[in-house]
Amino acid sequence: MEPMKSPVVVIPSQELEQARLDPTLNAATVVVVTVAPSGRTLTDADVDWLRSPARISLAWLGSTADTDAVAVALACDLVIAETNAVLNFAPVNEEQLPVLGSIDALVERVGSSRALALIMGGPTSADQAHQWGIVDRLGSLESAMGWAEQISQHSPQWLAEVKALLGQARQSGDQALVRRRERESLGRLASDGAEAGEGIDE
Repeated sequence: MEPMKSPVVVIPSQELEQARLDPTLNAATVVVVTVAPSGRTLTDADVDWLRSPARISLAWLGSTADTDAVAVALACDLVIAETNAVLNFAPVNEEQLPVLGSIDALVERVGSSRALALIMGGPTSADQAHQWGIVDRLGSLESAMGWAEQISQHSPQWLAEVKALLGQARQSGDQALVRRRERESLGRLASDGAEAGEGIDE
């Protein structure tokens, strides 16, 4: 039996709240978020939804992105940007904080010193952001969709196990614990595969 393909949906960043409340969209396991140039303030619920092991989230930046838009992109698992996109990490005034809601993701990607340099250094080109590891790939929305479709060839269960393992490895310095979690994941995947096979025979 071939593994069940994971569904792909496209969600504008301004509609994240509606997506979380929509049963169909909420069930999607591969999500492409098209990030508006001027983002709304990221909420804790947005971050939890985008980073949940239940889905793989890809952000696509198509043009100039203000600090709130960059925060939305960084809350996603993967970031794709047009080659001519420009990322602004600093807010327009000191009544705001930079990349609010995703400062941890920025530091995780580039370290605290480079994060500070980005915030203080003015607009950053997509090419530079790609070189520094903030953007994972350069490309069009079509390219982002192609990557999402490639990811969606894996089953929802496999994607969830891999994402959960990566999260546990990031948060834990205990190598033995991570190895144990790997064995547990393999056991769950093997069990699911066996149950699927039995269902075919019946």
